Amino acid sequence: MDTLIDRISSVIKEIEDSMNIDWRFSYVGITRSESGECTIELSAGDLFEALPGRLAGIEVVPGPEGEFRAGPAGGGVTVRFLRPLEGRRLWVSSSVADVRREPSHAAELVTQAIMGEDAAALKLDGDWYLVMLPDGYHGWIRSWYVHETRPEDIASYMKRANTLVVANIAYIRQSADPDSFPVTDLVAGTRVAADRASDGFRKVLLPGGREGFAPERDLEDIAAPVGLLRERIISRAMRFIGIPYLWGGTSTKGFDCSGLVKRVYMMEEIELPRDSDRQALVGEEVPLEESAPGELLFFGEGEAITHVAIYLGGKRFIHASGEVRINSLDTEDELFEPKLAGNLRVIRCVIT
Repeated sequence: MDTLIDRISSVIKEIEDSMNIDWRFSYVGITRSESGECTIELSAGDLFEALPGRLAGIEVVPGPEGEFRAGPAGGGVTVRFLRPLEGRRLWVSSSVADVRREPSHAAELVTQAIMGEDAAALKLDGDWYLVMLPDGYHGWIRSWYVHETRPEDIASYMKRANTLVVANIAYIRQSADPDSFPVTDLVAGTRVAADRASDGFRKVLLPGGREGFAPERDLEDIAAPVGLLRERIISRAMRFIGIPYLWGGTSTKGFDCSGLVKRVYMMEEIELPRDSDRQALVGEEVPLEESAPGELLFFGEGEAITHVAIYLGGKRFIHASGEVRINSLDTEDELFEPKLAGNLRVIRCVIT
């Protein structure tokens, strides 16, 4: 049995490589029952469809929709495609929800979702959901961060969510009084449905139905952007200076380099991939001497892209490294960063 599982796993890895996907976008889970039955679960539909034709010399028997058996009768394994729960989505109801590589708080933090963002549930293991985020990213999220709801309920709320949280941390309070008890905190980039301002506060409806009051200064109407796009991108990034580095962080409670870039651009409704290696595939390459503020600088060692920053102009850039900070490619600049300057690989424009 172990030999069969190893062979199937090897073929799965070959297909993933050919499709240029890895564990971030393709879940492969191997489980054994007490009776010794083995099941291989796959989340990537294209991989599941391709696998039977690649199992040369292994008997494949079709099963119920989304399943097949591989191997000799009585000793094979079940291969199952994990489909998202039909007609249901997971809606993030905490200010920030950690998404981990395994269903454990000790596991690697791979990304985060913020209140109002949603995900497809692929399976439930105890108190943990295996999820697929809208960008295809996979991970495990604790059930207390989310609740199941209908996609149409999310869509209905998002049509009403006319306001963006722009404060790094905004506290929603029980009444329009800065001394009243909090309902929750929200991080920059969260979308909420807000009424008109009164006495410095706006009443807000949160995803999931809770209500409260937010300081007017912490919110910005989405329908009325102020300033040019590049200027807004730089302004938003600069407000995050000093926020500490957090591996897997995409919120103002902690950023990694690509999480900072993704959140800043998402606040301008520009969707970018989660990680720097994928972000480096978006947009058009531009030379440094022609680069404009708001474009992305990618750094790496060898051929691998390992770091990303937002260009400020004048050879300066803002990035998450230890904390959100400004550095420079200019050897004469007091903010010169020699290691990154020597590892600049490509500059890309993702603004149309």
